[in-house]
Amino acid sequence: MPRGPRFTFQNAFYHVFNRGINKQPIFLSEADYNFFLRKLLQLKDKYDHSIYAFCLMPNHFHISIQTRKIPISKIMSSLTTSYSMYFNKTFQHFGPVFQNRFKSILIENDSYFLKLSQYIYLNPVKAGLVSDPRDYLYSSFKEAIGMEAFKILDRDIVRLIGDSHNSRKEYEKFIYDGISKDFAEIDELFEKEEATIGSNKFNTLSKRKYLRRRKV
Repeated sequence: MPRGPRFTFQNAFYHVFNRGINKQPIFLSEADYNFFLRKLLQLKDKYDHSIYAFCLMPNHFHISIQTRKIPISKIMSSLTTSYSMYFNKTFQHFGPVFQNRFKSILIENDSYFLKLSQYIYLNPVKAGLVSDPRDYLYSSFKEAIGMEAFKILDRDIVRLIGDSHNSRKEYEKFIYDGISKDFAEIDELFEKEEATIGSNKFNTLSKRKYLRRRKV
């Protein structure tokens, strides 16, 4: 049965996710993480989209992206295909690396982005890999809070979290405040191939547009 079109809008926010096939590790060495991040940066320049948060876990990844003209499916296909080719060549692996198509959450606005960025940056903490999100090497948390210069994150992130020292400290505190939170509701969103997060009106309108496109 053919898959339907994704929720696709220009200038849309997405939280995208994919994991290794059968939940197998997809990053086995520092070189693997670095290859993925280099490709992520190359595609950002090539396809003119913004990246506002990412976290690479041993067997999956989370990325927050705002698209412009290039659809999210093309961006993610380029990223995962390139990494799969690298992985298979490096480890003499045969067959798919990732589990099905990537999953995506269409995000309504900045406030929902902030909520999901909290989830992204606390992934390593919730998994027991680190106790402090600043200690995890393969996320953009340090870029976001000003501890490292912008490399992959778009500078426009200051519009979302603020550019002053105080605003970044407030954002940092917001992330840490999530350590005691239960993210089960967000986890459930990743059981679907795609979902929306926002107001009831936003969710309804997004699904109506999706259904119209399926009928075309």
